[in-house]
Amino acid sequence: MEPYRYQQIAYLIVPVSLGVEFFLSSKYEKKDRETAPVGAYLLDFLGYVFSVLIPGIFFFTIWAIEHKTFPRQEVMLAKLDRYGVMFFFLGAWWQIVVLTALRSRRIRQDNGSKWKVWIPYLLLVTYISLLVLWVAPWNLKWVSVFLFLVIFACLFKTSLKTVEKVFWVLSVIMIFMENILFIFLETVV
Repeated sequence: MEPYRYQQIAYLIVPVSLGVEFFLSSKYEKKDRETAPVGAYLLDFLGYVFSVLIPGIFFFTIWAIEHKTFPRQEVMLAKLDRYGVMFFFLGAWWQIVVLTALRSRRIRQDNGSKWKVWIPYLLLVTYISLLVLWVAPWNLKWVSVFLFLVIFACLFKTSLKTVEKVFWVLSVIMIFMENILFIFLETVV
């Protein structure tokens, strides 16, 4: 396996963590209820998508490309690989934001400590900023860490309900901006 693939495998920590958070949120929604709400099934489905399907597709494309298993489908596999890498590369930030929104809802309803929301947030944004932007020009890795620390500083004193709402809005904005950037990069490359 090519050495850069190991770095790509390290990207999987974020979607798998998001999948686990979807499962935990679904479990919390089902708690103390006789029938599970429809949203709990959606959360379970998204948990499977992020913790099983996405890593499975990722490993499948690596295996198929490295072993030249489908010689007539190399272009399709290369595109799938590129889309997967872009999903991890650019998608890690909005996935962390969605994870934090889900986590803040669950912790708020449990009357838990704010640190249960903020410690995973700070660890994941630092990890993904340093991993993804480790060779980026203009010290972008530190700019990314700084921006997420500013978000933390602005929202730390607010209630977890406000944190949840802000992070849901931020996730929609980030998904939209990521897709615009992805379309731009796709036309350039």
